[in-house]
Amino acid sequence: MKMKRMILICSILIVISLFGSGVSVEGLETVKQQIELFKREFNVEPRETVFDVKVAAEGGRLSLFGEVSNAELRTLLVERLKELNVTFEDKIKLLPDESVGEKKHAVVNVVVANLMDAPGRTLQKNAVTQARMGEILKLLKKDGDWYLVQMEDSYLGWIDGSKIVTMNDEELKNYLSGPFALIVARFTQLYTAPEPQARTRENLVQGTTLPCIKAEDGWLILKLPDGREFFVASKDAELFESRDKVFATKKDAQYIIELAKQHLGLPYLWAGTTSYGFDCSGFTQFCFKMAGYFLRRDADMQFQQGEPVSDRKELRPGDLVFFQTYKSGPSHVGIYMGNMKYIHSGSNGVAINSFDPSDPDYSADLDRKYIGARRIIPQR
Repeated sequence: MKMKRMILICSILIVISLFGSGVSVEGLETVKQQIELFKREFNVEPRETVFDVKVAAEGGRLSLFGEVSNAELRTLLVERLKELNVTFEDKIKLLPDESVGEKKHAVVNVVVANLMDAPGRTLQKNAVTQARMGEILKLLKKDGDWYLVQMEDSYLGWIDGSKIVTMNDEELKNYLSGPFALIVARFTQLYTAPEPQARTRENLVQGTTLPCIKAEDGWLILKLPDGREFFVASKDAELFESRDKVFATKKDAQYIIELAKQHLGLPYLWAGTTSYGFDCSGFTQFCFKMAGYFLRRDADMQFQQGEPVSDRKELRPGDLVFFQTYKSGPSHVGIYMGNMKYIHSGSNGVAINSFDPSDPDYSADLDRKYIGARRIIPQR
């Protein structure tokens, strides 16, 4: 801690000396360094926060420009630089920007939507995550027909505007009013009328949440984001008085494990988060969310959550187990089931493996690559 303070004090003294008589090359570089120090200090995660701040010398003075999606971080950076007696013009753009317009929210209006790493891309290899119908997005900026959005788990990605319904504050408030249904079946068919022959070609995936207009005779009438109404079988859903209540009740580890086992054999899907296919962290995030626990999107992010389990002998059902696979650090994650077994979505799809060399499900490769565990469900 003392060393960090000394580094900061030295940086401040350097900046003050460099900026006492105008902008210099050294001074410009020092401010760039200060911005990088700030990002590390506040652990700015580019997959969850837009923080693209640059500095340049213009007309004998400094200008800060770029864009930031977190207003608090923007304010803190500006205040930090002012404390260093740096004179600059603040041109940092706070998102959402003017390209979005008055409607700064959106609700996904297709069964499953890919979020991409850039606008206009459609290949699965360019997907970063997925969103289900009914999930709420924050719009940050627009490029043609595509939007940069932030999901409810804070993850960022680009989505085709044809797959969402944009809303202003009042429209979103109205959308969220009233009871909501949670789809608990792996898939449930949509019907245009409460009769078997009225089935459509579309079905909803497990974990979808939508407004429920009415429950009658074994059917629920759901309202889609674009206002269309469809029927689903009551047995495939749970009803809640509001959307806030849907994932409010925490369930136990056995619920998570049984839910995970429903997907055994499901093929692996890059960026997948639904019953059509999961990647490893999309699988764990989904299973825990259904049980009322909210994990971040990627394996290395999830490795930062919960409490560390230092000894593998102390693992309990429901713990997250992590592996170092295709890159340095935690890059694969699964759910510990007990008896040395764990379930995960790997290259062979959703499968159960074991840490026990005598077990038929033993994976020597993953055993070697195991790097630790985190306990998300607190002990009772």
